[in-house]
Amino acid sequence: MENSSTIKMSKLRLIVAMLILGAGWAIVYLVPFLQYTWYEPFREFLDVSGTKMSFLLSIYGLGNIFLAPFGGWFADRFNYKHIYFISILLNAIFAVGFLLNPHSYAWCVAMWVGFAIASLMFNFPTQIKIVRMMWPEEKQGRAYGLNEACIGIFNLIESSLMMVAFQRAGEGEIGIKATVIANIVMSIIIAIGVLFIIPSPTKEMLEAERKEALSKTKDKKEKNAIAEVWSVLRHKETWMFAICIFGVYSFMTTLTYFTPYFSDVLGIPIVIAGWAAIFRQYGCQMIGAPIGGEIATRLKSPAKNLVIVYVLAIAGLLYMLFGANKHSSVGFVVFIVIGLSFACYAGRNYYATIEECGIPSAVTATTTGVAAILGFSPDVFQFTLFSSWLDTLPAATAYNRMFTFQLVVVIIGLLDALLIIRLKKRNEQRIAEGKEVEYFGK
Repeated sequence: MENSSTIKMSKLRLIVAMLILGAGWAIVYLVPFLQYTWYEPFREFLDVSGTKMSFLLSIYGLGNIFLAPFGGWFADRFNYKHIYFISILLNAIFAVGFLLNPHSYAWCVAMWVGFAIASLMFNFPTQIKIVRMMWPEEKQGRAYGLNEACIGIFNLIESSLMMVAFQRAGEGEIGIKATVIANIVMSIIIAIGVLFIIPSPTKEMLEAERKEALSKTKDKKEKNAIAEVWSVLRHKETWMFAICIFGVYSFMTTLTYFTPYFSDVLGIPIVIAGWAAIFRQYGCQMIGAPIGGEIATRLKSPAKNLVIVYVLAIAGLLYMLFGANKHSSVGFVVFIVIGLSFACYAGRNYYATIEECGIPSAVTATTTGVAAILGFSPDVFQFTLFSSWLDTLPAATAYNRMFTFQLVVVIIGLLDALLIIRLKKRNEQRIAEGKEVEYFGK
């Protein structure tokens, strides 16, 4: 569906805005996920067990279910620039709050709920909305590919700066405090950048979006947040979009287990596995995402790009299931895994399929928030499921189950992408006939 509210910007300001958004997205996730980089120092800093520390992430992850849909509604109905600014500012505020009483577990739980409000409620759906509004319809694939690349760049920059702060402070407890302080300082700088660089919607644009959202309802009556979230939830297009997110995100979650798989099953040296993991996470994100976005733009279909991604994923997973073993060439196996990671990040422009699904720009953020319930559900169950297999089964059997599970998921994703392509063609035909697209329920 054509986005008639695209914000006009110079190319320079557009690129700078994308960099600011990449920095903003990256910064709000670093403190909640400190254990990913500083597991033992962070656990000692909190003075809790590993289970209690991990439970903070479980509490945080529930934000995708209970907060993201309503954060999306706010971004659709109010000035999304202000909401995005608030998200960065809240990240700094809750980081300061965390440092005030880090040894109280109940206080930490409250702060992690706060981080979920800052990132999952106000930041995530709002960013998807802003990116869509800054780019024309035919360049949405390129837009979200560039968005992912900018996030990868600033994940690396900001994480490195926090690591420098950790080391300079002397590591240990004081080091963890230093990383959080570094995050606070960067948050303030980024928030200032948001105020000066990110374009603000006009009153006319906001009013037009409210009217557009109202026109999508059957009763044509003004709706509150709960009613509108429920309305978006009932559209099949929302769930087609959600499956795009789920398929790729689940695939990315599975890829995190390849590092121990290298050493536990294939006997690949830990050093090689570690370097492969670093390139898989950072290199593939910064290179694969923009290439995937460019492919989607040239094909004029992010869903067609996902078809390519899923076909490559199926081929790679079949090799891991039936071809890889201790006698396989180390270089070739690493090459396959890097290729799978590259394909995964090339599919991270899945947000662009929101156009192909015919979802109106007026409900972009609300739909994104609702889609997150299914899309990011791997955070809720997949790590637990895979860990239980690793704890109770022989390593080779456990990993084969993971690959089989992921194979089923990507096949479902492939079918969903094909359905989106068919839906887009049907909507284009309806528009050519002077009819409204299917989302309107006509």
